[in-house]
Amino acid sequence: MSIVKMKRFRLIGLETEQEALLQKLLHIGCVEISQPAEKLADPEWGALLRRDNSALQDAREHANNVKTALAALDKYAPVKSGLFQKRKPISEGEFLSHAALESALKTASQINGHVAEIGHLYGQENRLAALRASFSPWVSLELSLATTSTAHTSISFGVCPSDMDVPKLQQALAQTAPSSELFLAHTDRDQHYLLFVCHQSELDAATDILKHNAFNRVTFQDVHGTAVESIAVLDQKLQDLTAQRKIHIEVIQRYQDQREELRICADRVAQSLAKEAAKENLLTNGTIFFAEGWLPAEAEETFAQALSSFTCACETSDPPEGETPPTLLKNSKLVSSVNGITEMYSLPAYGSVDPNPLMFPFYVIFFGMMFADIAYGLILFLLSHIIIKKYAPRGGLGDLLKLARVCGVAAMLGGALSGSFFSDLISVIAESFFGVPDLVLYVPILNPVENPLPVLYLSLTLGIIQILFGMGIKAYLLIREGHILDAIFDVGSWWVVFAGLGVGVLTQNFAVCFIGLAMLVLTQGRKRPTWVGKMVGGISSLYNITSYLGDLLSYSRLMALMLASSVIGSLVNILGALAGNILIFIPIFLVGHLFNMGINVIGTYVHAARLQYLEFFGKFYQGGGVPFRPLTYNTHYVDIIKEEQ
Repeated sequence: MSIVKMKRFRLIGLETEQEALLQKLLHIGCVEISQPAEKLADPEWGALLRRDNSALQDAREHANNVKTALAALDKYAPVKSGLFQKRKPISEGEFLSHAALESALKTASQINGHVAEIGHLYGQENRLAALRASFSPWVSLELSLATTSTAHTSISFGVCPSDMDVPKLQQALAQTAPSSELFLAHTDRDQHYLLFVCHQSELDAATDILKHNAFNRVTFQDVHGTAVESIAVLDQKLQDLTAQRKIHIEVIQRYQDQREELRICADRVAQSLAKEAAKENLLTNGTIFFAEGWLPAEAEETFAQALSSFTCACETSDPPEGETPPTLLKNSKLVSSVNGITEMYSLPAYGSVDPNPLMFPFYVIFFGMMFADIAYGLILFLLSHIIIKKYAPRGGLGDLLKLARVCGVAAMLGGALSGSFFSDLISVIAESFFGVPDLVLYVPILNPVENPLPVLYLSLTLGIIQILFGMGIKAYLLIREGHILDAIFDVGSWWVVFAGLGVGVLTQNFAVCFIGLAMLVLTQGRKRPTWVGKMVGGISSLYNITSYLGDLLSYSRLMALMLASSVIGSLVNILGALAGNILIFIPIFLVGHLFNMGINVIGTYVHAARLQYLEFFGKFYQGGGVPFRPLTYNTHYVDIIKEEQ
C-alpha cells in the first residue's frame, strides 16, 4: 500500500545468451533496462563497449505491416465489434511460436501487396478523372481536340477569365483580323472556354489582341478525337480500373478468416518491438554485453532465479545518491482504481507518500454525494460491473471501470440519504398518473432542493476534514524527515488557529485563535536572515488565511452539483408528466435522464478530481515521479497464460 522500494541492478552476460536472457526478462516482467547515456559519455566505458545494434527498425516495419493489413481487413471486410473487446487467452508457448509469426507476417505482406495495388489503381483513377474533367468544358465542339491547324488556318483552344466580355473581344478581333473567328464553348464561374480559328496571314495581329485580353492557350494529353470521344475512352478505362480494384478487394476479403491470426501477430510483433527497444539500451563489445536498470526490491529473488540458468554476473544495490528511481505504486485492487486520477496529475516522487489510499475514500464519498441518486448509481454500477466481468479490461480503462463500479455504490448510498430515485420520479408518477399527491416513501436525511443548508454544512465539514487530513500528512512527512520543529511551526500553528476559531464560534472566546496567530507571526519568517525579514515573513503568512478559506469554499461544489443533478432530473420528470400521457412521458423521461446522467457523471468525475488536485494534494503532495516501465508483455488482443521456463 505504498510506493514500491526499487533496486538498481548491473548485469554482465555473454553475447550468445543475450536473446534468451531478454526473453526471460520479458517473461518475468519486472525489470526496466535504463539507457546507457552516462556510461557512453565516460571515456573508459566508451573504450570498452559500444551501444548494441538491434533489429528495432525491422520490428517497426513488421508492426506497421501488420497494422496496415488489419486496417485493410477492417475497411474491406469489416466485422461488428463493440466499444470493448474480449481478449483471447493463449499459452505463452503458442504466443512465442516463430512459425506462427512468420506465417502471419507472410499473410500481412500478401494483403499489403493488394493494398498497394489498390492505391496504385486509385492514383490512376484520379489522374484519368482529372483528365476527363479537363475535357468536359469542350463537349459542345465537334472538332478533334488534337487539331492545331489546317492548310491555311491556325486553330487554338484557350481560356480567359469569366469577367471578360466575350462579344467585345469578338468585335475587336473582327476589326483587326477579319479572317478569324472566336467560338464560346463553355462558361463556368471562373473561366470562359474558347475556340479560336484564324487565317495564317492574320495570326500575329490576332494573337496580340488575345494576349491583351488574358487569353491562355490550352493543350490536351491523351486525346482521342473530340471531347465526347475522349471522354468515352476515359470512361471505359475508368471502368476497367474499377473492375481491377474490385478484384483486389475481393482477394483481401478472402483473408478475413485470418483476422484473428493477424491480431495475435500484432501482439507478437509488439513484444518483439519492446524487446528490440530494450536491446538498444545494452552495451556490448561483441563477446559480452552490459545492462543496468531498476527492479522492485520485492522481485529481487525472482530476478536472481531467472538469471540462475545463464552465464552472467549481476549485482543489485540501493539507489545511488543523486539518482532518482522510477515510481511504482502498489495497492489493493480497490484502491488502485484511482491510479488514473493520480497519474493525470503527476506520479508521486520516489520516496514520498503514495496518495492513492489516502485519496480513495474522499474521492468516492465526494462522487457519491455529487452524483447522489439511487437509480443513477445502480445503472453506473451495473454497466461497469457487466463490462468488467465480460471483457476484463486492463490498464487505465480497467481502473476507470473499477472506480465507476465503486462510485456507483457510493451514488446509491448518497441517493438513499437524499431520497432521490431518478430525482422525484416516484412522487411525480404518483401524482400525475394515479392522483396521489405528495407521496413520500420515507423522509430523507438530506434534501438539497427544499433544504440545501444542511447539505452545504456537510460539504464544508467534509472539506475541513480533508484539509486537516492533508496537513496532517504534511506534518508526518516532515517528522519522518527529522524536521519536527517545521511540523510544529508550519502545521501545528495552523491547527491551533483553526481549533481556536472553532472554540471561539462556540464559546465567543477567541484566545486560542490569537495564540495560534501569534505562533504564525513568530515562526513563519524564521528562515529569513534578518529580524525585520522574520517579522515581515511572519505577518505576511497570515494572508494564507484567505487561501485556506478559498480551499474550504471550494467544497461547496459538492452541494451545488448534488442540487443541480436533482433539479434537472425533477424538471425532466415534470416536463414528461405535463401531457398526462404515459406514451409521451416515457421518451422524455429516457432522453432527459440519459442526458442528465451523462453530463453529471462527467462533471462529478472532474470536480471530485479537482478537489483532490488543488485542495488536498496542495497540502502535502510531491509530484514529478518517473513511471516504472518494465520489459513485459503488453498485449491488446490476447491474454498470455505464462508457463514455467
